Formats: sequence, structure tokens, C-alpha cells
Amino acid sequence: MTLPSDLVQSGIVARYEFLKHLRSRRLLGIFILEIAIIALILLIPPLQGQDYPSDPAKFAGMFVQWVWILIVIGSTLFAGDSLVSEFQQRTGYLLFPNPVKKRVLFIGKYAASAGIMFLALAVFYAVVAVFVISVDGSISGLMASSFGLAMLFGVAALSIGYVISSFMKGSTGALILTFALLLLILKIVDGVATASKARPDFSLTFSSGVIGYIMETPYPTDFVQTIDFGGRSFEFANYYPSVTVSIVVAIIYIIVTVALAIWLFDRREMSA
Repeated sequence: MTLPSDLVQSGIVARYEFLKHLRSRRLLGIFILEIAIIALILLIPPLQGQDYPSDPAKFAGMFVQWVWILIVIGSTLFAGDSLVSEFQQRTGYLLFPNPVKKRVLFIGKYAASAGIMFLALAVFYAVVAVFVISVDGSISGLMASSFGLAMLFGVAALSIGYVISSFMKGSTGALILTFALLLLILKIVDGVATASKARPDFSLTFSSGVIGYIMETPYPTDFVQTIDFGGRSFEFANYYPSVTVSIVVAIIYIIVTVALAIWLFDRREMSA
């Protein structure tokens, strides 16, 4: 009997993993968060006696600025413990002895995580588009660019989650580290670099800013702000990620982290 090819096996793993995500409470939690964000943004202007922006791009930008939060939470939930759970819950004893390569399992799981991330982002952008069209009567083409960038950075963030999941010993630690790294630690690095007047183009979180900035016309440019305080002048740099550089950075993160995660997962053994 001929075994299915690696590609076919990866597809089977991806399908069952994707169905598992669809039925999980984690996906429901993401959708609830999306509803909460959209509802909050729609309620605040009327409560303050203000009108919604008449510019479709500006109106959509109010929602898009929250996309990175969705990506961070999605990466945490759908990647943070995806691999480590096989070791912690001992399911690896059932999977690993089978004639299926670890990298095949990895590719299947990774594809499923990317698919569920795309679904979550697509639902968010689709709902936002409906509200923008209903209020302003049209939608900006920049929203499609933002969606494409969101998907790219969503995959990059997932890749980081898979690296963490490939070496951590427990699911809880993997989830916490993934969340903290993407939401806090890298942001702190961005702040330190900016305070030193060094552009943090190397940072995924800094580069992810293009998801929201792409909605602005003209696209914001770097500037240095001088503030006088106590007879002394202080300069504060304000950097904005380049779209082209940010895309390259995201792709590099994906390639490097996926390769590293596969290498670590492939060599990891079940502990007694």
C-alpha cells in the first residue's frame, strides 16, 4: 500500500486542525472581541455629539488601528500552544510513531492557523466595510491594501508564535510569552530605539504600523519634535514605517521563524 504524499498528508492535517479551530471557543472569543471593538467605535462619536468622518478612508482607519491587537490575540490563541500541546498532553505518543514526518504535521498545523487568522481578519474587514459604506456611501481602495498587509503581518506574528511553541515546555507559558512578546516586549524595544533616534525598522511591531498608516493620505513622514521644558530643549523623534521596507521585514520574519520552528520541532523528543 502506497502512503499518501507529504503534500496530501499536510492537507489532511490542515483540514482537521482548521475544523478544530472552527469549533473552538477561541475563535468565538475573537469574533466577540471584533464585535466589541466595532460597537465601541460606532458608539463613541454619537455619545460625544460628533458625526462620523465623511471620508471613507478616515472612517475605516478608526477601526483598522485596532487590527494589530486582533493579530496578537489571534497569534496567541492559534499558534502559541499549537506545537507544545502535543508534548504536554502526550498526544505526540500517538502522532509521532505514525509514518508522518514532523515537518508534515507542522505545515498542516501552520496552514490551519494561517487559514483561521485569515478568516478572523476577513470577517472584521468585511463588517467594517459594510458600516463604512452604509454611513459614507462608498469605501476607500486603501482598505484592500490594509487588509493585504494585515494578512501578511498576521502570518508573521503566527510564525513567531510557532517558534515559541516549538521549544516551550508548557502551554500556559507559551501563550503568555507569545502575547507578551508581540504586545509588550517588542513595543518596549521600539520605544527605546525611537528614544535613541534609531529607526526600529527591524521590529515586526514597528513595521506592522503600516496596516493603519496606509489608510492616511498623504502617508505620514518622519519628523523630529522639539519641546522646551525647564529652560531646556528636548527632541523627540517620530518615525513611520516605510511600506516597502515593512513588507520585506514581514517576509524575512516569516522565512526565518518558520525555518527555525520546523528545525526545533523536528528535533524535539517526547520527554518521559
